[in-house]
Amino acid sequence: MTVREGDAAALKSAVAKAGWRILPLLAIGYLVAYMDRVNVSFASTQMNVDLGFSATVYGFGAGLFYLAYSLVEVPSNILLMRFGARRWLARIMIMWGLLAAAMMFVRTPLEFYTLRFLLGLAEAGFFPGVIFYLSTWFPERQRGKAVGLFYLANPLAVAVMGVISKPLLALDGHADLRGWQWLFLIEGLPAVVIGLGVLLWLPETPQRAPWLTDGERQALTTALAEHPQQRENHGGHAMLAILSDRRVLLLALIYSLTLSAGTTFILSGPAILMEATGWGLGAVGSLISAGGLAAAALMLIAGYVTDRRGERYSVLLIALVIDTLGYLLIALAPSAGMVAAGVILSQIGRGAHSTAQVALWADVLKDRRLAIGAAAISTVANLSTFLLPFAFGAAKDATGSYSAGLWALPVLHILALIAAVVLYRTSRGRLASQA
Repeated sequence: MTVREGDAAALKSAVAKAGWRILPLLAIGYLVAYMDRVNVSFASTQMNVDLGFSATVYGFGAGLFYLAYSLVEVPSNILLMRFGARRWLARIMIMWGLLAAAMMFVRTPLEFYTLRFLLGLAEAGFFPGVIFYLSTWFPERQRGKAVGLFYLANPLAVAVMGVISKPLLALDGHADLRGWQWLFLIEGLPAVVIGLGVLLWLPETPQRAPWLTDGERQALTTALAEHPQQRENHGGHAMLAILSDRRVLLLALIYSLTLSAGTTFILSGPAILMEATGWGLGAVGSLISAGGLAAAALMLIAGYVTDRRGERYSVLLIALVIDTLGYLLIALAPSAGMVAAGVILSQIGRGAHSTAQVALWADVLKDRRLAIGAAAISTVANLSTFLLPFAFGAAKDATGSYSAGLWALPVLHILALIAAVVLYRTSRGRLASQA
Protein backbone atom coordinates (compact mmCIF):
# COMPACT_ATOMS: atom_id res chain seq x y z
CA MET A 1 0.00 0.00 0.00
CA THR A 2 1.37 3.40 -0.95
CA VAL A 3 1.40 6.39 1.38
CA ARG A 4 -1.36 8.00 -0.66
CA GLU A 5 -3.52 4.88 -0.40
CA GLY A 6 -2.85 4.78 3.32
CA ASP A 7 -3.90 8.43 3.68
CA ALA A 8 -7.07 7.76 1.68
CA ALA A 9 -7.94 4.80 3.88
CA ALA A 10 -7.30 6.83 7.04
CA LEU A 11 -9.42 9.70 5.71
CA LYS A 12 -12.27 7.35 4.83
CA SER A 13 -12.11 5.83 8.31
CA ALA A 14 -12.03 9.27 9.98
CA VAL A 15 -15.04 10.51 8.00
CA ALA A 16 -16.96 7.33 8.81
CA LYS A 17 -16.22 7.69 12.52
CA ALA A 18 -17.24 11.35 12.48
CA GLY A 19 -20.47 10.35 10.75
CA TRP A 20 -21.35 7.86 13.48
CA ARG A 21 -20.10 9.89 16.46
CA ILE A 22 -21.31 13.38 15.53
CA LEU A 23 -24.19 13.27 13.07
CA PRO A 24 -26.73 11.21 15.08
CA LEU A 25 -26.60 13.49 18.12
CA LEU A 26 -26.86 16.67 16.04
CA ALA A 27 -29.58 15.21 13.82
CA ILE A 28 -31.70 14.16 16.79
CA GLY A 29 -31.19 17.66 18.20
CA TYR A 30 -32.40 19.20 14.95
CA LEU A 31 -35.35 16.79 14.79
CA VAL A 32 -36.49 17.92 18.23
CA ALA A 33 -35.81 21.57 17.38
CA TYR A 34 -37.86 21.48 14.21
CA MET A 35 -40.67 19.61 15.92
CA ASP A 36 -40.75 22.19 18.72
CA ARG A 37 -40.80 24.92 16.08
CA VAL A 38 -43.83 23.64 14.14
CA ASN A 39 -45.73 21.38 16.57
CA VAL A 40 -47.96 24.39 17.15
CA SER A 41 -49.64 23.36 13.87
CA PHE A 42 -51.17 20.26 15.49
CA ALA A 43 -51.63 21.94 18.88
CA SER A 44 -53.62 24.70 17.16
CA THR A 45 -56.45 22.31 16.26
CA GLN A 46 -57.35 22.32 19.98
CA MET A 47 -55.57 25.40 21.30
CA ASN A 48 -57.16 27.91 18.92
CA VAL A 49 -60.63 26.73 19.92
CA ASP A 50 -59.85 26.67 23.64
CA LEU A 51 -58.25 30.11 23.68
CA GLY A 52 -60.38 31.77 20.99
CA PHE A 53 -57.47 32.49 18.64
CA SER A 54 -58.39 33.57 15.10
CA ALA A 55 -56.34 32.48 12.08
CA THR A 56 -54.77 35.95 12.04
CA VAL A 57 -53.73 35.74 15.71
CA TYR A 58 -52.38 32.24 15.18
CA GLY A 59 -50.53 33.15 11.98
CA PHE A 60 -48.93 36.22 13.56
CA GLY A 61 -47.84 34.29 16.65
CA ALA A 62 -46.56 31.32 14.66
CA GLY A 63 -44.57 33.65 12.41
CA LEU A 64 -43.07 35.66 15.29
CA PHE A 65 -40.69 32.78 15.92
CA TYR A 66 -39.02 33.51 12.58
CA LEU A 67 -38.77 37.25 13.19
CA ALA A 68 -36.92 36.66 16.47
CA TYR A 69 -34.81 33.94 14.88
CA SER A 70 -33.70 36.25 12.09
CA LEU A 71 -32.86 39.16 14.40
CA VAL A 72 -30.22 37.32 16.41
CA GLU A 73 -29.04 34.57 14.06
CA VAL A 74 -25.90 36.42 12.93
CA PRO A 75 -24.96 37.53 16.48
CA SER A 76 -25.54 33.95 17.63
CA ASN A 77 -23.05 32.62 15.11
CA ILE A 78 -20.51 35.29 16.01
CA LEU A 79 -20.79 34.11 19.61
CA LEU A 80 -20.52 30.49 18.47
CA MET A 81 -17.14 31.37 16.93
CA ARG A 82 -16.08 32.94 20.23
CA PHE A 83 -17.28 30.30 22.70
CA GLY A 84 -17.01 27.19 20.54
CA ALA A 85 -19.67 25.06 18.86
CA ARG A 86 -20.04 22.51 21.67
CA ARG A 87 -20.95 24.96 24.42
CA TRP A 88 -22.99 27.28 22.21
CA LEU A 89 -25.08 24.57 20.56
CA ALA A 90 -25.74 23.02 23.99
CA ARG A 91 -26.87 26.42 25.32
CA ILE A 92 -29.25 26.82 22.40
CA MET A 93 -30.84 23.39 22.89
CA ILE A 94 -31.33 23.68 26.64
CA MET A 95 -32.93 27.13 26.38
CA TRP A 96 -35.27 26.28 23.54
CA GLY A 97 -36.36 23.03 25.22
CA LEU A 98 -37.43 24.86 28.36
CA LEU A 99 -39.27 27.53 26.37
CA ALA A 100 -40.95 24.97 24.09
CA ALA A 101 -42.32 23.16 27.13
CA ALA A 102 -43.44 26.51 28.62
CA MET A 103 -45.84 26.92 25.67
CA MET A 104 -48.25 24.77 27.70
CA PHE A 105 -48.91 27.82 29.94
CA VAL A 106 -50.19 30.08 27.12
CA ARG A 107 -53.57 31.63 27.83
CA THR A 108 -53.73 34.93 25.90
CA PRO A 109 -52.58 36.16 22.48
CA LEU A 110 -49.88 38.27 24.17
CA GLU A 111 -48.51 35.22 26.00
CA PHE A 112 -48.58 33.25 22.74
CA TYR A 113 -46.70 36.03 20.92
CA THR A 114 -44.15 36.39 23.73
CA LEU A 115 -43.28 32.71 24.03
CA ARG A 116 -43.06 32.19 20.25
CA PHE A 117 -40.74 35.20 20.04
CA LEU A 118 -38.57 33.93 22.91
CA LEU A 119 -38.44 30.48 21.34
CA GLY A 120 -37.10 32.04 18.15
CA LEU A 121 -34.46 33.96 20.10
CA ALA A 122 -33.38 30.78 21.89
CA GLU A 123 -33.09 28.58 18.77
CA ALA A 124 -31.46 31.21 16.56
CA GLY A 125 -28.14 30.11 15.14
CA PHE A 126 -28.55 26.38 15.65
CA PHE A 127 -28.95 25.35 12.01
CA PRO A 128 -26.23 27.55 10.42
CA GLY A 129 -24.04 26.86 13.44
CA VAL A 130 -24.23 23.14 12.78
CA ILE A 131 -23.59 23.67 9.05
CA PHE A 132 -20.40 25.54 9.96
CA TYR A 133 -19.44 22.87 12.51
CA LEU A 134 -19.85 20.12 9.90
CA SER A 135 -17.56 22.04 7.54
CA THR A 136 -14.81 21.67 10.16
CA TRP A 137 -15.22 17.88 10.13
CA PHE A 138 -16.18 16.85 6.59
CA PRO A 139 -14.13 17.70 3.46
CA GLU A 140 -16.00 19.16 0.51
CA ARG A 141 -16.56 15.90 -1.39
CA GLN A 142 -18.08 14.25 1.70
CA ARG A 143 -19.97 17.30 2.93
CA GLY A 144 -23.08 16.98 0.79
CA LYS A 145 -23.85 13.55 2.22
CA ALA A 146 -23.13 14.77 5.77
CA VAL A 147 -25.39 17.80 5.36
CA GLY A 148 -28.07 15.57 3.83
CA LEU A 149 -27.92 13.17 6.78
CA PHE A 150 -28.17 16.04 9.26
CA TYR A 151 -30.92 17.83 7.38
CA LEU A 152 -32.76 14.50 7.19
CA ALA A 153 -34.00 15.33 10.68
CA ASN A 154 -36.17 18.12 9.23
CA PRO A 155 -38.63 15.91 7.29
CA LEU A 156 -38.32 13.12 9.86
CA ALA A 157 -39.53 15.63 12.47
CA VAL A 158 -42.62 16.18 10.33
CA ALA A 159 -43.10 12.42 10.06
CA VAL A 160 -42.69 11.87 13.81
CA MET A 161 -44.96 14.79 14.61
CA GLY A 162 -47.66 13.43 12.33
CA VAL A 163 -47.57 10.08 14.14
CA ILE A 164 -47.38 11.17 17.79
CA SER A 165 -49.50 14.33 17.78
CA LYS A 166 -52.87 12.60 17.79
CA PRO A 167 -52.00 10.31 20.76
CA LEU A 168 -50.60 13.30 22.67
CA LEU A 169 -53.71 15.37 21.98
CA ALA A 170 -55.73 12.36 23.15
CA LEU A 171 -54.21 12.80 26.64
CA ASP A 172 -56.77 15.57 26.98
CA GLY A 173 -58.02 15.74 30.57
CA HIS A 174 -55.19 13.81 32.24
CA ALA A 175 -53.87 15.69 35.30
CA ASP A 176 -56.31 18.49 34.43
CA LEU A 177 -54.28 19.38 31.34
CA ARG A 178 -55.60 19.79 27.81
CA GLY A 179 -54.15 17.65 25.05
CA TRP A 180 -52.30 20.55 23.44
CA GLN A 181 -50.60 21.25 26.79
CA TRP A 182 -49.35 17.66 27.00
CA LEU A 183 -48.09 17.96 23.43
CA PHE A 184 -45.94 21.00 24.20
CA LEU A 185 -44.61 19.51 27.46
CA ILE A 186 -43.69 16.06 26.13
CA GLU A 187 -42.17 17.35 22.89
CA GLY A 188 -40.26 20.21 24.55
CA LEU A 189 -38.25 18.61 27.35
CA PRO A 190 -36.15 16.16 25.24
CA ALA A 191 -34.19 19.14 23.84
CA VAL A 192 -32.84 19.81 27.35
CA VAL A 193 -31.52 16.25 27.65
CA ILE A 194 -29.95 16.38 24.17
CA GLY A 195 -28.32 19.72 24.96
CA LEU A 196 -26.65 18.18 28.00
CA GLY A 197 -25.50 15.30 25.78
CA VAL A 198 -23.91 17.74 23.34
CA LEU A 199 -22.10 19.46 26.18
CA LEU A 200 -20.70 16.15 27.42
CA TRP A 201 -19.92 14.25 24.20
CA LEU A 202 -19.51 16.56 21.21
CA PRO A 203 -15.81 17.14 20.31
CA GLU A 204 -14.95 20.73 19.43
CA THR A 205 -12.49 19.82 16.63
CA PRO A 206 -10.89 16.68 15.13
CA GLN A 207 -7.80 17.44 17.21
CA ARG A 208 -9.87 16.92 20.37
CA ALA A 209 -11.62 13.72 19.30
CA PRO A 210 -10.31 10.81 21.42
CA TRP A 211 -11.85 8.23 19.09
CA LEU A 212 -9.64 9.21 16.10
CA THR A 213 -6.25 7.59 15.68
CA ASP A 214 -3.25 9.81 14.99
CA GLY A 215 -3.27 8.74 11.35
CA GLU A 216 -6.98 9.43 10.93
CA ARG A 217 -6.65 12.81 12.64
CA GLN A 218 -3.76 13.80 10.37
CA ALA A 219 -5.50 12.64 7.19
CA LEU A 220 -8.69 14.51 8.08
CA THR A 221 -6.80 17.67 9.04
CA THR A 222 -4.89 17.57 5.75
CA ALA A 223 -8.06 17.13 3.70
CA LEU A 224 -9.79 19.99 5.50
CA ALA A 225 -6.72 22.20 5.00
CA GLU A 226 -7.38 22.20 1.24
CA HIS A 227 -9.95 24.88 2.12
CA PRO A 228 -8.36 26.57 5.17
CA GLN A 229 -10.62 27.86 7.91
CA GLN A 230 -9.21 31.37 8.04
CA ARG A 231 -9.92 33.70 10.92
CA GLU A 232 -11.74 36.77 9.68
CA ASN A 233 -13.56 39.80 10.93
CA HIS A 234 -17.25 38.91 11.25
CA GLY A 235 -18.59 42.41 11.80
CA GLY A 236 -20.84 44.50 9.59
CA HIS A 237 -18.20 45.11 6.89
CA ALA A 238 -17.52 41.38 6.57
CA MET A 239 -21.27 40.75 6.30
CA LEU A 240 -21.60 43.27 3.48
CA ALA A 241 -18.59 41.74 1.73
CA ILE A 242 -20.18 38.29 1.84
CA LEU A 243 -23.56 39.56 0.64
CA SER A 244 -21.93 41.44 -2.23
CA ASP A 245 -21.35 38.07 -3.90
CA ARG A 246 -24.23 37.71 -6.34
CA ARG A 247 -24.33 33.96 -5.76
CA VAL A 248 -24.92 34.48 -2.04
CA LEU A 249 -27.76 36.90 -2.77
CA LEU A 250 -29.36 34.39 -5.11
CA LEU A 251 -28.96 31.59 -2.57
CA ALA A 252 -30.62 33.82 0.02
CA LEU A 253 -33.49 34.57 -2.37
CA ILE A 254 -34.06 30.91 -3.24
CA TYR A 255 -33.96 29.87 0.41
CA SER A 256 -36.30 32.72 1.38
CA LEU A 257 -38.90 31.74 -1.20
CA THR A 258 -38.81 28.00 -0.51
CA LEU A 259 -38.52 28.23 3.28
CA SER A 260 -41.35 30.73 3.67
CA ALA A 261 -43.66 28.72 1.41
CA GLY A 262 -42.83 25.35 2.95
CA THR A 263 -43.00 26.59 6.54
CA THR A 264 -46.29 28.40 6.01
CA PHE A 265 -47.81 25.21 4.66
CA ILE A 266 -46.45 23.12 7.54
CA LEU A 267 -47.63 25.58 10.21
CA SER A 268 -51.21 25.33 8.95
CA GLY A 269 -50.91 21.89 7.33
CA PRO A 270 -53.36 19.92 9.49
CA ALA A 271 -56.10 22.56 9.16
CA ILE A 272 -55.45 23.03 5.41
CA LEU A 273 -55.58 19.32 4.66
CA MET A 274 -58.63 18.68 6.82
CA GLU A 275 -60.43 21.42 4.86
CA ALA A 276 -59.20 20.27 1.43
CA THR A 277 -59.80 16.52 1.89
CA GLY A 278 -62.56 16.28 4.48
CA TRP A 279 -60.41 13.79 6.41
CA GLY A 280 -60.02 13.61 10.20
CA LEU A 281 -56.90 14.52 12.16
CA GLY A 282 -55.62 10.94 12.26
CA ALA A 283 -55.70 10.49 8.47
CA VAL A 284 -54.19 13.92 7.91
CA GLY A 285 -51.43 13.14 10.42
CA SER A 286 -50.64 9.93 8.52
CA LEU A 287 -50.46 11.86 5.23
CA ILE A 288 -48.11 14.44 6.77
CA SER A 289 -45.94 11.62 8.13
CA ALA A 290 -45.81 9.95 4.72
CA GLY A 291 -44.76 13.26 3.17
CA GLY A 292 -42.03 13.65 5.78
CA LEU A 293 -40.69 10.16 5.07
CA ALA A 294 -40.71 10.85 1.31
CA ALA A 295 -38.75 14.07 1.88
CA ALA A 296 -36.28 12.21 4.10
CA ALA A 297 -35.63 9.59 1.45
CA LEU A 298 -35.01 12.23 -1.21
CA MET A 299 -32.64 14.14 1.07
CA LEU A 300 -30.45 11.06 1.34
CA ILE A 301 -30.57 10.44 -2.39
CA ALA A 302 -29.87 14.11 -3.20
CA GLY A 303 -26.86 14.20 -0.89
CA TYR A 304 -25.41 11.09 -2.52
CA VAL A 305 -26.15 12.23 -6.09
CA THR A 306 -24.75 15.74 -5.67
CA ASP A 307 -21.54 14.42 -4.10
CA ARG A 308 -21.21 11.77 -6.81
CA ARG A 309 -21.76 14.26 -9.63
CA GLY A 310 -19.66 16.97 -8.02
CA GLU A 311 -22.38 19.58 -8.69
CA ARG A 312 -25.70 20.55 -7.08
CA TYR A 313 -27.59 22.50 -9.75
CA SER A 314 -29.30 19.71 -11.69
CA VAL A 315 -30.83 18.32 -8.50
CA LEU A 316 -31.82 21.81 -7.34
CA LEU A 317 -33.61 22.69 -10.59
CA ILE A 318 -35.46 19.37 -11.00
CA ALA A 319 -36.52 19.34 -7.35
CA LEU A 320 -37.93 22.86 -7.52
CA VAL A 321 -40.07 21.85 -10.52
CA ILE A 322 -41.42 18.84 -8.58
CA ASP A 323 -42.16 20.95 -5.51
CA THR A 324 -44.00 23.51 -7.65
CA LEU A 325 -46.17 20.81 -9.23
CA GLY A 326 -47.04 19.43 -5.81
CA TYR A 327 -48.26 22.78 -4.51
CA LEU A 328 -50.25 23.34 -7.70
CA LEU A 329 -52.14 20.09 -7.03
CA ILE A 330 -52.82 21.14 -3.43
CA ALA A 331 -54.07 24.57 -4.53
CA LEU A 332 -56.30 23.10 -7.26
CA ALA A 333 -57.67 20.46 -4.83
CA PRO A 334 -59.53 18.48 -7.55
CA SER A 335 -60.01 15.57 -5.14
CA ALA A 336 -58.76 14.26 -1.80
CA GLY A 337 -56.52 11.77 -3.62
CA MET A 338 -54.94 14.48 -5.78
CA VAL A 339 -54.35 16.66 -2.73
CA ALA A 340 -52.59 13.72 -1.07
CA ALA A 341 -50.49 13.20 -4.21
CA GLY A 342 -49.62 16.89 -4.17
CA VAL A 343 -48.41 16.65 -0.56
CA ILE A 344 -46.13 13.71 -1.40
CA LEU A 345 -44.82 15.41 -4.55
CA SER A 346 -44.10 18.69 -2.78
CA GLN A 347 -42.27 16.90 0.03
CA ILE A 348 -40.18 14.88 -2.44
CA GLY A 349 -39.16 18.11 -4.14
CA ARG A 350 -38.56 19.86 -0.81
CA GLY A 351 -36.29 17.08 0.44
CA ALA A 352 -34.10 17.14 -2.65
CA HIS A 353 -33.80 20.90 -3.15
CA SER A 354 -33.19 21.52 0.57
CA THR A 355 -30.09 19.33 0.53
CA ALA A 356 -28.84 20.85 -2.73
CA GLN A 357 -29.30 24.40 -1.43
CA VAL A 358 -27.53 23.92 1.89
CA ALA A 359 -24.66 22.03 0.24
CA LEU A 360 -24.28 24.96 -2.17
CA TRP A 361 -23.76 27.31 0.78
CA ALA A 362 -20.63 25.40 1.74
CA ASP A 363 -19.49 25.31 -1.90
CA VAL A 364 -19.77 29.08 -2.31
CA LEU A 365 -18.45 29.98 1.17
CA LYS A 366 -15.45 27.72 1.49
CA ASP A 367 -13.77 29.13 4.59
CA ARG A 368 -14.81 30.53 7.95
CA ARG A 369 -17.08 32.93 6.10
CA LEU A 370 -19.48 29.97 6.07
CA ALA A 371 -20.57 30.59 9.68
CA ILE A 372 -21.53 34.21 9.04
CA GLY A 373 -22.62 33.61 5.44
CA ALA A 374 -24.99 30.75 6.33
CA ALA A 375 -26.41 32.87 9.13
CA ALA A 376 -26.90 35.81 6.73
CA ILE A 377 -28.73 33.62 4.20
CA SER A 378 -30.88 32.10 6.93
CA THR A 379 -31.60 35.54 8.44
CA VAL A 380 -33.00 36.88 5.17
CA ALA A 381 -35.09 33.71 4.73
CA ASN A 382 -36.52 33.79 8.23
CA LEU A 383 -37.58 37.44 7.89
CA SER A 384 -39.74 36.45 4.92
CA THR A 385 -41.02 33.44 6.85
CA PHE A 386 -42.30 35.76 9.57
CA LEU A 387 -44.49 37.66 7.10
CA LEU A 388 -46.08 34.86 5.08
CA PRO A 389 -47.88 32.92 7.88
CA PHE A 390 -49.41 36.20 9.10
CA ALA A 391 -50.64 37.06 5.60
CA PHE A 392 -51.85 33.48 5.16
CA GLY A 393 -53.91 33.66 8.36
CA ALA A 394 -55.32 37.07 7.46
CA ALA A 395 -56.40 35.73 4.05
CA LYS A 396 -58.13 32.81 5.77
CA ASP A 397 -60.06 35.14 8.10
CA ALA A 398 -60.96 37.47 5.23
CA THR A 399 -62.20 34.78 2.83
CA GLY A 400 -63.20 31.96 5.16
CA SER A 401 -60.98 29.53 3.26
CA TYR A 402 -57.32 28.65 2.79
CA SER A 403 -57.68 28.56 -1.03
CA ALA A 404 -56.49 32.12 -1.70
CA GLY A 405 -53.34 31.71 0.35
CA LEU A 406 -52.54 28.30 -1.15
CA TRP A 407 -52.03 29.81 -4.61
CA ALA A 408 -49.12 31.86 -3.28
CA LEU A 409 -47.11 28.68 -2.60
CA PRO A 410 -46.59 27.49 -6.22
CA VAL A 411 -45.99 31.10 -7.31
CA LEU A 412 -43.16 31.44 -4.77
CA HIS A 413 -41.60 28.20 -6.02
CA ILE A 414 -41.75 29.36 -9.62
CA LEU A 415 -39.85 32.50 -8.58
CA ALA A 416 -37.33 30.28 -6.76
CA LEU A 417 -36.87 28.21 -9.91
CA ILE A 418 -36.15 31.35 -11.95
CA ALA A 419 -33.61 32.47 -9.34
CA ALA A 420 -31.98 29.02 -9.41
CA VAL A 421 -31.56 29.22 -13.19
CA VAL A 422 -29.91 32.64 -12.79
CA LEU A 423 -27.68 31.21 -10.05
CA TYR A 424 -26.62 28.36 -12.32
CA ARG A 425 -25.79 30.73 -15.17
CA THR A 426 -23.92 33.06 -12.79
CA SER A 427 -21.84 30.24 -11.35
CA ARG A 428 -21.09 28.78 -14.78
CA GLY A 429 -20.02 32.21 -16.01
CA ARG A 430 -17.68 32.65 -13.03
CA LEU A 431 -16.06 29.27 -13.65
CA ALA A 432 -15.58 30.15 -17.34
CA SER A 433 -13.92 33.46 -16.44
CA GLN A 434 -11.53 31.67 -14.06
CA ALA A 435 -10.55 29.04 -16.64
